[in-house]
Order: sequence, then structure tokens, then C-alpha cells
Amino acid sequence: MVPDEFKFETFVEAQGTAMQEYLSGVVAKLSKTDKAYRAIQDKIESIYRQYPHVMGMFDTEKAAALTEQECAAAIEVVGLQNQLVELEMQSVYFRGCYDSVGYLQKAGIL
Repeated sequence: MVPDEFKFETFVEAQGTAMQEYLSGVVAKLSKTDKAYRAIQDKIESIYRQYPHVMGMFDTEKAAALTEQECAAAIEVVGLQNQLVELEMQSVYFRGCYDSVGYLQKAGIL
């Protein structure tokens, strides 16, 4: 049983605006620690070097005329960006699980 004087706060309640910094910190480490994440980033950079107009398409809000090859490259970049987001979400989820267990252990609940 949890003592009455123990007030449970969620991470967001306890940290407030630091949540975005927390998430950014978890994601920032991925390119240094996750080989698959870095490989995807490298692939995107390679496509941008090969097709500079594709990078420009993502950097501006203007309409862009692309060749058929550039369109295929843009589609590939979007797919790779989705893979990056998936890895980021997975990393944040598991980091949150890890932190939650540590928090509950510190609180004497586990």
C-alpha cells in the first residue's frame, strides 16, 4: 500500500516544459548510439547529395518541379524519414519505460 503522504506526479507534471527537452535529449543520442538510425540518416544525406532539388523541396514551402528520378528520390526520403520517426518513438517509449521503473523503485513501489 502506498502511504498517504506519497503524492504521485506524472513526469509531465513534475517536469513541466522540460518534457520537450527530455524527448529531444533521447532522440539526439540516437545518431550516436543506434547504427540503424545513423545508416538511415546517411542514406538520406546521400540522396540529398545526388538530388539537391529534393532537399530544396523539403527546405522550402514553394512548389518544386522535379524530374521522375527526383520524385522517386523524394518518395524514398519520405519513407526513410518515417523510419527515423519510428525509431525515435520506439526509443522514447523504451526510455520512458526505463525511467518509470526507476521512478517506481525510488518511490518504494517496486
